[in-house]
Amino acid sequence: MKRPAAFLLLFISLFAALPGHYQVRAAGTLQGDVLIDLNVTLVNTAPFPKFLVLNPAYNITVYRRGNNETDLGFYIDKGMNLNYNPGIWIMPYETVVINVRVSKTESYSLPSITCGGTDGTSIGCGVVVPPLLNSPSQLSALSMFPLVDGHIRILEYQGVVKFNVYSGDEGTFKKFFAVTVPVVFVDGRMYDFTPNYTMDYSEYVDALFEYTGTGRRSVNVENSVQMPQGMFQLTPTLLTGVSVGMPGQVLPSNESYELPVWVVTTGTGVEITYRVEWSAGGL
Repeated sequence: MKRPAAFLLLFISLFAALPGHYQVRAAGTLQGDVLIDLNVTLVNTAPFPKFLVLNPAYNITVYRRGNNETDLGFYIDKGMNLNYNPGIWIMPYETVVINVRVSKTESYSLPSITCGGTDGTSIGCGVVVPPLLNSPSQLSALSMFPLVDGHIRILEYQGVVKFNVYSGDEGTFKKFFAVTVPVVFVDGRMYDFTPNYTMDYSEYVDALFEYTGTGRRSVNVENSVQMPQGMFQLTPTLLTGVSVGMPGQVLPSNESYELPVWVVTTGTGVEITYRVEWSAGGL
């Protein structure tokens, strides 16, 4: 795990000179594109066929497995439906792999520091710290397939998540910020982070205090986020007078988990990828 001193190395490149002429499409904001590419393996354990309804909002491809036969992929279309519900037939004891691609885009605002004096006061207005821009959503086998049928069972899932954070100013302005994973798979394993994350969330909080030379604030227990025993305690204000963002509650079922955090200095953006996997028999 990298130490908080990594802030210094990241901050050095912020002193590059800006060009004299520029056009800004969306000053103070960043865009985040998330792509989830996931393969989910299911089996029909019943001695009769089942029609599995699939969400038409997603880009889905189905691969059928049959002994030594070559896998066959096809897209869900309007012609595959039952009682006007789109989906697929799963034959008795058949195993299928459902590939789903989910994409979404979010906008993040970079906090600005306000300078109010014009009479010689407020010449220095503050110090820029890397705010945590995003909070992860949560996925699990149960949330992806909330089935009430006891014969359709999820065997495993695996895939890759890509997270591209970029600006609209074509690199004219330098940005200094922190991000975490866009999606947490609470019952699975996340690994193979590229690039490697800078630190985990607890280290990120400690690094902010060290970076600004401030001490921890006292926290009102009644107003703090209540987390299960063994999980980290979070509050929305990490530094005195500075709100840097707080991830939502993340409750992995297998063990307490520290969110990875990337501290980024960039002109154009950064792309983060990581892999995920889960098996009904355990990882």
